[in-house]
Amino acid sequence: MANVLVTGGAGFIGSHVVEACLEAGDSVWVVDNLASGLVEDISTGAVFCEGDIADAGFMRRVVEEASPAVIHHLAAQSSVAHSLADPLLDARVNVLGTLSVLEAARSMGSMPRVIYAATGGACYGDPEEEIVDENCPFAPASHYGMSKVAGERHLTFYGAHFGLPVVSLRLANVYGPRQRPSLDAGVISIFAEKLTNAEPLTLYGHGRAGRDYVYVKDVVKAFTTAAKGGADGGAYNIGTGVVTEVEALLEVLCRRMGETPVSVERAPLRAGEVFRIGLDASAFAQKTGWRHSFSLDEGIAAFLESLEY
Repeated sequence: MANVLVTGGAGFIGSHVVEACLEAGDSVWVVDNLASGLVEDISTGAVFCEGDIADAGFMRRVVEEASPAVIHHLAAQSSVAHSLADPLLDARVNVLGTLSVLEAARSMGSMPRVIYAATGGACYGDPEEEIVDENCPFAPASHYGMSKVAGERHLTFYGAHFGLPVVSLRLANVYGPRQRPSLDAGVISIFAEKLTNAEPLTLYGHGRAGRDYVYVKDVVKAFTTAAKGGADGGAYNIGTGVVTEVEALLEVLCRRMGETPVSVERAPLRAGEVFRIGLDASAFAQKTGWRHSFSLDEGIAAFLESLEY
């Protein structure tokens, strides 16, 4: 058992991390401003502290009260489109917010391990190779990608200069239960809703854009694995190493749901989007023994089972 703090714990991935930590017997504190998270997604038993991670005083008070051994830092502005529309807000949440979390952690007598939800695809941009490892140069194509890279750089700095035990997990495209279609980052939940409601679909990248889709339970396993040590100080890709084109993704959903789209439009990529990328996660696997368990077909089946159709 340990004291664990989860920022963004009312959000899609964060709420699953909270659930897993509680199931492991940990005492869990949640920090969330509810900008995109939902109170009802926070598991019973967690202590909820509503507030802004960029408020350094607030974060320090919460960390002092919780006295965590581990901080899972998932709170973020995660929309590429919103980052382009409001880069100052994006930087406030993703850069200043991360610094606030790190400063609060550094202030503790016994410093907690900080596990940071970094970005895989958005940090690398459009690389020459389709599947990339952690040595791929950063080339973000959006304010979101840049702010998340900045957060990761700060994490590395705090580890090297202050001895804070840190790990960055560069996540591929995460999907699963609680990913709401109203948020523009979840194409699987968006497509599922549109198929259910017989609404037109748009395939950006003319249907050929490719992503590495990793199921949320596999991502949660990466966070809980990193919390146990064995990978301190590093930055690691978390994905499946498989690139799936958006048109093929739609075909899997249609087959699993028994639905046919009313219409499909093919359009260019939107501003800031990456065309094709997959993540080689072998470094984290070798360090910790972590492996992804869900294929795309299995993950989509599990996701659909969680919905009310």
